[in-house]
Amino acid sequence: MHRGNMEKILVAIDGRHGAWAALSHACSLAKRVQVDLNVLLVAPPSPGKGDDRDDGIGEAIRKRLELLLETAKSEGIAINYFMTEGQYEEEVITFVAQHKVALLIHEAREREARLAAREVAALRALRHRLMCTMEIVAPIKNIPE
Repeated sequence: MHRGNMEKILVAIDGRHGAWAALSHACSLAKRVQVDLNVLLVAPPSPGKGDDRDDGIGEAIRKRLELLLETAKSEGIAINYFMTEGQYEEEVITFVAQHKVALLIHEAREREARLAAREVAALRALRHRLMCTMEIVAPIKNIPE
């Protein structure tokens, strides 16, 4: 099977937030152009208290993500699922370099205008450190997190 120039797509998910619009967009794209889709779930660094129950990822986010991945696989999408712990931007940059990702699909988190400028600055800084293209997807309105 010929996979074209774009071989790998990455959807990186901060464990405190879902990225459902980005994941949905990436699944559609991966299916259409027949490329591998990598999903990276990044848990925030643990406080070191030895409590296994709280890894910073809500159980609802984890369950929803696993269900969406199963559905996508059943539709014939080649998905690789990874989970890591650390600072979101650093983990994404490392993953992109190690796995030769061609496209990062990132979901904008901030919906309030006063917070958006801070996120835009963070995304610009991230984009300048990446060795791939980055696409920003707006969150879907009226869908509970």
